[in-house]
Amino acid sequence: MSDFMMSQLQGLLGKVSDDIDKMGKNTNAHLDSVLGAIDDLAANVFATQAILAVMLEKNPVDPKQVKAWIEAQTGSVGATPKAHAIVDMLTAKK
Repeated sequence: MSDFMMSQLQGLLGKVSDDIDKMGKNTNAHLDSVLGAIDDLAANVFATQAILAVMLEKNPVDPKQVKAWIEAQTGSVGATPKAHAIVDMLTAKK
């Protein structure tokens, strides 16, 4: 292989290496942004659950009615076990 071709190949490999490095940095920045948004969302959900738990102590609801509402909204019976578990958690007698 000629020196010119080796130089061209070396230049292209350097460019690919730089591009891969930039992609990695961009991915890390996006990942940090997404993880921050997830953390904010989790804090919001937790605070909302806390408010509901306090409100439900003073104004209890029938968990069966809440679960029936969930099923009516999703159009499926038993397809939302996590939602049903949260209903049980929030409406549990303390």
